[in-house]
Amino acid sequence: MFRNRFLLLPFVIFIIAFSIDKLISSESLEPYYSLTLSDLNFRHKESLFNELKDYLKQENRKKVLVYFGNSRALLFRNDYIEKKYPEWALFNFSVPGGSPDYYLYWLERFQSDGVKPDFILLDESIEIFNSSSVLTLDEVLFYGLSPSFVFRHAERYSSSDLTGYIGKKLFHTLKNRPRLNVILARTKDGGVLAKEYSKLRANIWKNLKEQKGSATSNISPRVVLPTELLKKRANTDFKSYLTPFTFNPSMMANEEDAIRIVKKIQVPYATIWVRVGRPYFELYKTRKVMTVEKEEKTPYEIMIPILNKLHESTATSFWNMNEDPDYHCDDFSDPGHMSPSCFNDYADFIFTRLPK
Repeated sequence: MFRNRFLLLPFVIFIIAFSIDKLISSESLEPYYSLTLSDLNFRHKESLFNELKDYLKQENRKKVLVYFGNSRALLFRNDYIEKKYPEWALFNFSVPGGSPDYYLYWLERFQSDGVKPDFILLDESIEIFNSSSVLTLDEVLFYGLSPSFVFRHAERYSSSDLTGYIGKKLFHTLKNRPRLNVILARTKDGGVLAKEYSKLRANIWKNLKEQKGSATSNISPRVVLPTELLKKRANTDFKSYLTPFTFNPSMMANEEDAIRIVKKIQVPYATIWVRVGRPYFELYKTRKVMTVEKEEKTPYEIMIPILNKLHESTATSFWNMNEDPDYHCDDFSDPGHMSPSCFNDYADFIFTRLPK
């Protein structure tokens, strides 16, 4: 046995690397290198879930809307909702890159814990059903899903997804990599930039708690892109997220399972296609992309028939903001995200459609 001690070397290296990773990713050191803030949205959902369960037990509570969306649904103002729709409360479970597997993860927990809000809204952004986009978002997989969920549904993830998940779960710095230039900048002047980063995280956490999952605040920038810049950015985003287009049946299976659970727990629900910038939407409908069948179709031609079939087979309401003639607010911070100046109109679109 002792003659083969060299066989222990890989385990020793692993333990050392694992220990160093946990030290670097500790709360005291992370402000000196981290460039992410999106993890806060995911971490907050655990406390929001507990808050929701407690609220639903109250006798004289408001009706509760739970919204499962993505970054297009993060900037609602609860003070506006409370004033204009006093009978309703929004618990916002939206997160950056929110996708059907994330909705399914939480709805399984809703079902097991007997959580029944008064209405559930599920986002159906077309981009999330494309498995071959140039830019991919893995925040949901890394920050939002438990190991038991991922491996229970392992057949719905690629081998690279699973190996990446294991690696980034074991070694946090694979996901949030320290960069020397960032570290040097944040250690200058007594670490003033690191302190500002920590302060920013604390403010975002406070906003998430006060707004029940929404990330807005009084100082949220109301950026509105000029039309020409919006057109230019729309072309870039289209190439990043929709070119080429490979329909992901596993993500659709997650959506189907999410709807099945909502029906089983007998909660009224709908799906929504959140409005995007008009130049971006025009590209959805007019610019053809290569599909896995070696055909050229527009993303609209690919996805709308699939979604319509799902809605018809499950008797699901589909709130199409992109083609609703009565919705008119078209201020956008970028091609895929409405400016905060539109979020009151966005709230009106949703809450006027809820059951009376």
